[in-house]
Amino acid sequence: MPSIKKILGLSLLGTAAIGVGSYVKARREAFQFKKEVVPVEIKTNGTGGGSKGKTLRILHLSDLHVARNESSSKLSFLQEITDDEYDLVFLTGDIFEHDESVLYSPYLLSRKPRLGAYAILGNHDYYEYSMSRRILGRIFKNWRHPDGKKVRNLDRLVDSLDGCGYKVLRNEAVHLNDDKVSIIGIEFPGVPKDELLKISEKSDKDHLKLALFHIPKELQSFSDAGVHMAFGGHTHGGQVRLPGIGAVITDSDLPRKNACGLVNQGDTVFHISRGLGADPRTNFRLNCPPTAYVIELSVT
Repeated sequence: MPSIKKILGLSLLGTAAIGVGSYVKARREAFQFKKEVVPVEIKTNGTGGGSKGKTLRILHLSDLHVARNESSSKLSFLQEITDDEYDLVFLTGDIFEHDESVLYSPYLLSRKPRLGAYAILGNHDYYEYSMSRRILGRIFKNWRHPDGKKVRNLDRLVDSLDGCGYKVLRNEAVHLNDDKVSIIGIEFPGVPKDELLKISEKSDKDHLKLALFHIPKELQSFSDAGVHMAFGGHTHGGQVRLPGIGAVITDSDLPRKNACGLVNQGDTVFHISRGLGADPRTNFRLNCPPTAYVIELSVT
């Protein structure tokens, strides 16, 4: 019979092999970009009646984390996925990882959507994060975000997005009166509920009300504001998902099972994106491929 030392040695060797294999797979999966089509039906229930019977084709992008030396595969995917006919394109934060990343902004939109492209800023658009803050900040919440001295050049980010065709919504709304659609954009870190209600109240009752946000938290506020559908990101879908467990870390108010995909709360349907990137220093994904979503929204 094999000795205990031999059994332990083989066990450690097997564990190490599994770990290395998983890491290699995760690094490769981070660049296996995919498109997912998601059909959604919205019941207006007395509001948003002006859009009743309409169908909107919406591209939802999130968490690009475009690096200063971004991969050609991600840039090519972005060019390809945005070179299609959409009614709307939404980009829900964590767009540029570095100030120099704005040089890649021309890759973010190849064709103008019928009703426009809209973006909001996420926490990585606001701050530059050290590795210690990324790791320890998940344990000690007060350590999560840098102080005000680390705030990025937001005007440069906004100008670069505007230059490539995105309207950046900074806690405000746009009203597309001809199509009876209102779009609310709430950037990181969010706004108090009463401010969200004030922004929402400016929409016509007949409008379909859509909203963009970054971090999934206090979602009930969007439902209370009469939003029909809201789009968010930040979670990366967990980035690492394990069989029987799902997302290891959600970094939001949502349970593991809702780290990505459709979530219903109140009368609002939420779509949480897995995103297309991550911090370049931890850019690996396991059982959670980077994804761009085409939302086929039917209003009934």
